Amino acid sequence: MGQITPIGPVPRRLTPIFRDRDELPASGDLGAELMAALQGAMFLVVICSPASARSKWVGEEIRSFKHMHGESRVLALIVGGEPYDSEKPGGGDLECFPLALRYKLGPNGEISDVPAEPIAADLRPDKDGRRLARLKLVAGLTGLRLDDIVQRENQRRMRQLSLIAGGAVGGMVVTGGLAFYANVQRIEAERQRQIAVRESVASRAASDFLVGTFQLANPATDNPRTITALTILARGSQRLRTELAGQPDIEARLLATVGKAYNNLGLAGEAQKLLETSLPDVRRAGVYGVPALLTLATAYSYQGQWDEAMARVVEAERLMGPHETRDRETRGVAERERARILFAKSDLKAGLQALDHAVALFRAEPSVSPRNLASALQTKGYLLSDDGQFAGADAALRESLAVWRRAFGDQDLEVGKTWLGLALNDLAAGHLSVAETHIENALQIERRVLDSDNPLLGDAISTAGQIYQGQHRLEAASKALKEAIAIYRKAYQKPFYQTGITLVYLALVESEQGHTSTALADLDEAKQIYDASYGRLHPNHGDLLVNRARVLARAGRRPEAASDCAAGVEILQRTLGATAAFTKANVAICAKL
Repeated sequence: MGQITPIGPVPRRLTPIFRDRDELPASGDLGAELMAALQGAMFLVVICSPASARSKWVGEEIRSFKHMHGESRVLALIVGGEPYDSEKPGGGDLECFPLALRYKLGPNGEISDVPAEPIAADLRPDKDGRRLARLKLVAGLTGLRLDDIVQRENQRRMRQLSLIAGGAVGGMVVTGGLAFYANVQRIEAERQRQIAVRESVASRAASDFLVGTFQLANPATDNPRTITALTILARGSQRLRTELAGQPDIEARLLATVGKAYNNLGLAGEAQKLLETSLPDVRRAGVYGVPALLTLATAYSYQGQWDEAMARVVEAERLMGPHETRDRETRGVAERERARILFAKSDLKAGLQALDHAVALFRAEPSVSPRNLASALQTKGYLLSDDGQFAGADAALRESLAVWRRAFGDQDLEVGKTWLGLALNDLAAGHLSVAETHIENALQIERRVLDSDNPLLGDAISTAGQIYQGQHRLEAASKALKEAIAIYRKAYQKPFYQTGITLVYLALVESEQGHTSTALADLDEAKQIYDASYGRLHPNHGDLLVNRARVLARAGRRPEAASDCAAGVEILQRTLGATAAFTKANVAICAKL
């Protein structure tokens, strides 16, 4: 009781229950009272027998309920007859599954020809029997795992038997333990079989969806050699929202896949739009909606919406539950997203802890996707670099790079993003010539695979500008930084923190070129962007003030420079702490001024 499951907290009692006992009227449709009961119900339990399979009204109740609530909330209890007898040559008289139970609904709410493959509790003596059938129904109605319910039931029975048996309790425990072990093994085998069936259905649906998406091309108007990935994604997104609305498990998986594709292409806004529109269906999918929630969290993070991102991570973790030995890879993805958010919110220590946890989960999973492990290592490199741990960052990024190249080749976009991470780390460490080589590798890949206005490309171009500024190649730096700012403004069309960061570097370049007023105007705009993006005091506010002090000092306005430097360091000490590497570096800059 009270335990949180994918369908909500477990109640003390499974009530209220609406029972349809009366004959339905011969009016041609379901009565208003029954339709209201179906609308308000969480589940529909179908008593399956040859009589119910032949009943028009039972079939209509199932069809109506599925149309309202989806396929996954219909539970079957077999009391007689034989499932799928109608599909046997000469059979049909013993069929116990109504047609609406055997097949899924189409987009228009009518019964399709796609098999639903329902998993039923079987009351027949030679099948599940009364006890196991009852427990299966309880599992379906509460969202609890069947083996957990069986364990509780066995524990309750053992306590009762212990009180009755008294002195014979030892023998009973041994016997009961052996029986319990055998029963759990049988139930686990059944659970694995059900998972395999479900995965098979999902795989077939995904395959059909993919083929169908490409079939949407009109040969009369579309050249198959010029159709873009973005076109295919847009068409797939539209199909997801319309054709799979009644199959939340499959819809949620495909939503996560399409959303990840958008995120990987730097189109986080498109991913957010798709997933936000489909959130009700994602949530109906329960634990199968977790990857879609995490993909939405990533989309929010890429756009600086960190509170929204954290809310989706927390929701996903709540659906997964507390058992870390299960779904390790998905839990690792959640921890990786948590780390990115914590880092953006200036909690570097907690971010690194979450990331170490993510990497440990990935390494403990033998079948982990190389993409997830490499992404976690890549993120760890970024965080260590920002903490001034340049050697550790370099090691993490190089391991990430090796995993990416081994799994996806030298020209994959993620390989380019990892070269970018190495360039940023060497820039922060003062190794400018090495950083330049790394950023050239990144740009060679990203300019080939990304559109010229993609914000991911903007990140690499901005980094190149920062490297050129450090090398005092002012014209090249100004050109690169202005190009990156134009990309960000077109991509986001709102205040975005990365635009502010790039404006700060552009201000330093303009200061070195003698354009003090222009530099100060850029810094003022950067502050406005930080205020709007962060919504609170952030370390970048302190960094901006220290850089403003550098501009003022170069212009000979030293009292103002000293005031800004002191204010900037005070912000860094409040947000990052006095011992943080970034704080210490800025204190050193102010000491020189």
